[in-house]
Amino acid sequence: MSIDAPPRIYVFDFDQTITHIHTGGCAVTPEEISEEYIHSNLKGGFVELVDGLARKNISVYIATYGDDTFGRDFDGATVGHALVKRYMDVAFGVDQTHFHFEQDNAGEIHGNIIARYSLDGKQYHLTRILAREGIDDSDPIAMHSILLLDDDAQNVDYFAQRGCATMVPNSPYESARQAADPGLMNALLDGLKPA
Repeated sequence: MSIDAPPRIYVFDFDQTITHIHTGGCAVTPEEISEEYIHSNLKGGFVELVDGLARKNISVYIATYGDDTFGRDFDGATVGHALVKRYMDVAFGVDQTHFHFEQDNAGEIHGNIIARYSLDGKQYHLTRILAREGIDDSDPIAMHSILLLDDDAQNVDYFAQRGCATMVPNSPYESARQAADPGLMNALLDGLKPA
């Protein structure tokens, strides 16, 4: 990993970046949301990494294409925001404060879990993050303080074109490959430790 400046905002993709196995944004059986399954599907070091980022006052987001509408055909399915929140509650405990979302009276969802099927390089997700963080997208220093960790090269490329940091500068494919690596979280955690 060759990130040239410490980011102040980490944006994690969910499926195959935080998880080993792609959830498809929808869990339809109790086994898929069981504590045992979730613990086995989360990459090692994720909890410790997020705890370390929090101690350094670094903002953390989860940006996923998993959408709240994905479970329409499955009664009782856990999808989108609720699926990500279930994973985070199992990982960090039900009283965790790292990851949250709320829906207002107008139906707008707020928080640091952003779950929406957009297939736009995560343009929607980045727009939400910029608004929540109060970042002017014409400020190159502020934009470069955002690091995307995503196993999809198209998403990495979009963030890079907007001026955000990536795992490997000028290589969306290598950045995506590294984000999919099972050892990603532990590698990032090692990078947080003082030399």
